[in-house]
Amino acid sequence: MTMRQRLTYGTAFVLLCTAVLSACSTTPAGDSYGISAEAVTPRTGGDLAVLEQISASERAHLQLIATNMVSTLVQVPRMQSGSVTLQINEPRTAYGNAIVRALEEAGFGMQRVSADQGRNYVSYSKRFSETESGLVTDYELSAGRIRLRREYSVQGDLIYPSSLMTIDGADSIADIELSDSIFAEQGGNNDAFISGVQLEGEPDPTLAVKTIDVRDYNEVPADKRTPQRVVFEKARERFFTMQAERQPPQLDDYEKHRRTVLIFDDNKTQIMGNANKQAVRLLVNGFSDDDIMLIKACLDADGANAAAMNRAIRVEQELLGFGIPSQSTFIAPCARASYRHTSDDSPTPVELVHYRPE
Repeated sequence: MTMRQRLTYGTAFVLLCTAVLSACSTTPAGDSYGISAEAVTPRTGGDLAVLEQISASERAHLQLIATNMVSTLVQVPRMQSGSVTLQINEPRTAYGNAIVRALEEAGFGMQRVSADQGRNYVSYSKRFSETESGLVTDYELSAGRIRLRREYSVQGDLIYPSSLMTIDGADSIADIELSDSIFAEQGGNNDAFISGVQLEGEPDPTLAVKTIDVRDYNEVPADKRTPQRVVFEKARERFFTMQAERQPPQLDDYEKHRRTVLIFDDNKTQIMGNANKQAVRLLVNGFSDDDIMLIKACLDADGANAAAMNRAIRVEQELLGFGIPSQSTFIAPCARASYRHTSDDSPTPVELVHYRPE
């Protein structure tokens, strides 16, 4: 065999192997922005096989939808992930796996049950429908009394919301902000989608609704898009920031019942430690529905300190973990303290006061 023949056969063999490998690839054509089945499989349990049966881009769509749903859920006051345990069945559908994985990533406690048992039982559904806008898919997520519903439509390899997020069972939706920027990161060619939240029932004419335009230059590389965990962290941060802006009721109508001072190791840490946790546990004993907890964390020379606010939020999270409702906790405004300098790294006090109606 001549050198030319060997090169020709060698080239043909390489091309044949490349074609075979391409045909046998687990990532279908057009799925370059998809994700693996493991990325949407729950860490405990789950059904990897059902996720491997769909394309990588479909898995990416389900992750976006689950992230959108769960990041909305964590902003509902009674659904704070650090203090709520959800009851779930073993997921058997691709959407169910994506939802359970998202709930895990958001930090919810998870309890496996064999039926629709428990106060915060989780259910979900997916339905296809034809509308004047074309084919859409209606997704639902329920946790206890809270039910979320939204329609999404696929545009080529991309997916966008095609309706408002409807919430049922929540007392208020005024402070909820959707994580719709995750859809804009896909980019698009003169695409647009509707963004906003509404309560189940009659339409609200005062509702703030906006349309988000998406262009090709909005596209973010797959490895640079906002991770699911970060989306949930931002949603929780927004919830507690809005909580901190609420003004406490007139304390003239309350009497100071009990008080404790929590000591953080320095002015940067948010780690409470066992002693502080024990102090909170003792203080919340006997808390009644009409009582309130006031958190005083900000004492600085300039009268404003983000680190102090973060410590106050950390204490509020601890109170939620003990079952104190978010509407009963308040963070006091910053107070100036001339004795404390911004460079002071000494132990930092957080005063926690339990008030009871007179």
